[in-house]
Amino acid sequence: MDEEKNEQSGYEPRPAWQIWGARVGLVIFILFVIYQYLCILRGGM
Repeated sequence: MDEEKNEQSGYEPRPAWQIWGARVGLVIFILFVIYQYLCILRGGM
C-alpha cells in the first residue's frame, strides 16, 4: 500500500508557458472589452 501512495502524484503545477499564455490571453481579452465599451460610448455599434 505504501508503494501505491507514493506512485499517486498530488498536485502538479502547470508549465510556465501555460501560465504566461493565460495571462497574455486575459490582458488581450480585457483590452478588447475596453475597446468595445469605448465604441459603444461613442455611439457606434
